[in-house]
Amino acid sequence: MVQKKEQLQITKSAEQKKTVGQFINKEAEIKFLRIYDKAMEQWPSSRQEIDIETSYGLTHVYSFGAKDGIPIVLLHGANGTSASWANFVEELGKNHPVFAVDTIGDAGKSIQKSPIQRAEDYSSWLDEVLTALDVTKVHLIGASYGGWITLNQAVHSPQLLQSITLIEPARALAGLKFIVWPFMIWASIIGPDFVRRAFIYWSSAGSYSNELQLELVVSAMREYKMQRIPPQYICDEELQSVKIPTLVLLGEKSPMHNSKRAATRAKKLLQNVEVEILPEAGHQLPADLVNDRILKFIEYEKKSFK
Repeated sequence: MVQKKEQLQITKSAEQKKTVGQFINKEAEIKFLRIYDKAMEQWPSSRQEIDIETSYGLTHVYSFGAKDGIPIVLLHGANGTSASWANFVEELGKNHPVFAVDTIGDAGKSIQKSPIQRAEDYSSWLDEVLTALDVTKVHLIGASYGGWITLNQAVHSPQLLQSITLIEPARALAGLKFIVWPFMIWASIIGPDFVRRAFIYWSSAGSYSNELQLELVVSAMREYKMQRIPPQYICDEELQSVKIPTLVLLGEKSPMHNSKRAATRAKKLLQNVEVEILPEAGHQLPADLVNDRILKFIEYEKKSFK
């Protein structure tokens, strides 16, 4: 009887491993983390690191910036890491504490232990992270897949959100273009690396200039196997339920979605929204285009909602 129970536990553990993101092997993890640590050297040296235990696994967070002010929480895109915010955090952190989260289920220093199978799973996970950070309100900012998680949080669990900023939110407002799916799957799952690099350059409209971060994303695609839901299209009723001040930043030349359609839908359905399409920009919006807009929005929102 004991042997049968142990066998069931082993089987359950093996099945669960199939449904969580993980590195393909230990060597791949070491290789990836070596590049990641190098890329994080582009952050200010005064950054600190926090590990938070959640129901979905250990979540790694980098902190930087002012001690006072409403915190800014950053969520990166798919196959990204907190390293992708290197050019953002110094400016954002002048008057705000900044927390950059390694999203559970992505390659990084977070370690997924339980499956992410529904949109509500991500809002539950993020609730646990924000609670552990001991914040009362945050400005939540997400890029691409992180933009979908951000909007999803505003739909399902908005109580800790002071404002949200959606940077090219993947699929959430306009759906992904048909051409994206096969290219993305081929780049992420099959490779080879030149295809992965081609996908990144294509999605950024040729503007991806940080070679170290590019290699980190390629390494994530190659070394890590994601097991989670794709970004979800947010229905009209859910968008209409969002009352939190929202900034939407879109790239005019983003090949991921129809930016004009996303902007129109955001303006029509979100109750308190600013929308801007940035000329000539692709899916990856650089800090020099984004930071000032975010900070002006946060400052205006703070004055308007005292």
